[in-house]
Amino acid sequence: MFAAKAKKTQTKLRDTVKGKQYRFFDAQGVDELVSICMQMSQELWVVKERLATLEAVAAKKGIVLADEVEAYAFTPEQRAVVDEEKQKFIDRIFFTLREQSEALEIGADEPEGPTLA
Repeated sequence: MFAAKAKKTQTKLRDTVKGKQYRFFDAQGVDELVSICMQMSQELWVVKERLATLEAVAAKKGIVLADEVEAYAFTPEQRAVVDEEKQKFIDRIFFTLREQSEALEIGADEPEGPTLA
């Protein structure tokens, strides 16, 4: 988040579902909850893998980060960035429920999706 970022190609991913949405469970909301769990699992694994990589690279250089990480406090500017990223995360996770809710409210098939960075 705060470290220098590698250049990424800006490929716009489609963030809405087109066509018929299949239902796998009869109970209302179960498919959406499964979708949320899958999205959270995916997000969590990316973070865990990145953290493991960071810790391995730091250890290779003789740097032990555990104590410093636990004691670290964000600056107000960093906190603002973290809070913005948190909101984007929440938007991605709950997109499925928001999509269903918006479709019910306005009768639309495809509401606006989250912005993918």
